[in-house]
Amino acid sequence: MKKLLLIAAVMIISVTASFAQLGVRMGMNFGDLGGDDVEHVKSSIGLHLGVVDNFELGSGISIQPGAYYTQKNWKIENGRGKDEDLKARTHHLEVPVLVKYNIEFGDIAIDPHVGPYFDFAFAGKFKDVDDVKIYRNRDNKGDWNFSNFDMGLTLGCGATYSDIVYCGLDYQFGFKDIAKSKNTEVRSHVFMITFGVWFK
Repeated sequence: MKKLLLIAAVMIISVTASFAQLGVRMGMNFGDLGGDDVEHVKSSIGLHLGVVDNFELGSGISIQPGAYYTQKNWKIENGRGKDEDLKARTHHLEVPVLVKYNIEFGDIAIDPHVGPYFDFAFAGKFKDVDDVKIYRNRDNKGDWNFSNFDMGLTLGCGATYSDIVYCGLDYQFGFKDIAKSKNTEVRSHVFMITFGVWFK
């Protein structure tokens, strides 16, 4: 699965580079976990950085694939103060494919959008706790035994000014239970604030 996502990301970057319009995106993530036994898990800030392109289908509808490096951090509050919270730092390769509806208001274009994302976590650990791994790997199944692969849905809305400057808000929720345990279910939730530019 890791190889498939890497190939998909390379293909998207190659295809977008061959078209007239290429978008660069970066911003902040507010990651969280939903499901059983996660009442002490709270949102934490990460970042995302990637490239996108826009394929016009007509009648204001377009498809926007992308390739991102993204962090979906979270923390566990233990009630002893912020300095004592366990902070999870995770690193992902993500491929979203969004369907957008473009609405023009003069120099501003609004684009509500929805679509799936496919995610591979290639690293994850708790800050200042080097020997605890979150995701499975070849040498260690992972102390938390979370699955590396995730997929889900992105809902959001963006705005582009003068066909160049972009900003947007998105919410992602995972469909897949990433906890490899029969006794619990855990799914990823991420709120995203994104800024970027389009190149012609």
